[in-house]
Amino acid sequence: MLRISNKAKLVTNVLMKVLVSMLLGVSLMLSLLLLVYKPVYHVTYASTDLGYVQNKNALERSIENYLQYGDGDNVGYVILRESPEYTFELAKKDLETNDSDVYAYIKDQCDVYYKVYAVESDEEEVCTVETLAMAQEIVDEANEKQADYKNQAKLTICEKYEKEYETVSDVEVAVNDIIAPIKQKNLEVTRIYTAPSTGVVVSADILANLKSIKEELNFTLPLTDYVITSRYGWRQNGTEFHTGIDYAAPLGTPIHAAEDGIVTCAKWSGNYGYLVKIQHTGGYETYYAHCSRFAVSVGDEVKQGDIVSYVGSTGRSTGPHVHLEIRLDGKHMNPQDLL
Repeated sequence: MLRISNKAKLVTNVLMKVLVSMLLGVSLMLSLLLLVYKPVYHVTYASTDLGYVQNKNALERSIENYLQYGDGDNVGYVILRESPEYTFELAKKDLETNDSDVYAYIKDQCDVYYKVYAVESDEEEVCTVETLAMAQEIVDEANEKQADYKNQAKLTICEKYEKEYETVSDVEVAVNDIIAPIKQKNLEVTRIYTAPSTGVVVSADILANLKSIKEELNFTLPLTDYVITSRYGWRQNGTEFHTGIDYAAPLGTPIHAAEDGIVTCAKWSGNYGYLVKIQHTGGYETYYAHCSRFAVSVGDEVKQGDIVSYVGSTGRSTGPHVHLEIRLDGKHMNPQDLL
């Protein structure tokens, strides 16, 4: 049986007393420091000195809450280009902290995009309102009034995200703005000619020749400033496969052709929203989806880097971005492997 000698016990007791004394000394020093100093965080944003805050965690929670929800009923999303930097310091008790001022400054640096609804008549915007219900009311009343005319306009509602906007608050005023040009058009029309519309398509021979050309392609990104919000592959729910990469950017940001080619599609396409397709050599094809508007038409020849459309949030979309797909002989592939 192991026995501890008296000498070992003595050494152990001495060490314990020394350790307790050291701990008491450290505690005493900390107590004295806290009588004179207090813990604070020095905050900077983009190299700008914002001062000191007492509660870093509370500030971070406030910023995160603002980025998620904004402070208005129709805030779509909020972007903060950079993150604040924090440095822990012990400062004298009389140092003034300015938590609220720091938070207000950071809020001012955010880009706030508001979710609004544009009512369009034959693809031309007539007015903007803050709620979908009001937009639908305007469309319903305008459709009821234009039913009396032979030549009618196609009325649609487009969801938009704007930093600044002007809205109408009177449904009747908005309806009159829609009906006035329809009424005038019907008064001016004396004869109506109708003919079947076949649409514009690219020759099958041109496409076949383009696909037969074998050359090395060097695809480039469609945007210069972006945030990747969804990658190629199975989504987290495991039930849906994402066939491209989503690049988020502010509404209206120019979208560039990833390679030389010919535009084969520039139209509305279901969940893709407004979609541009470009056929490249060797059977490669690129898709640019959820656009807000087009800069090209079917049949246009484009060079790498040419603007083909603008970032939007049309179709099945939760915010402004471009969905980029790269396909080879009709089969989607991971764009990351080619960019």
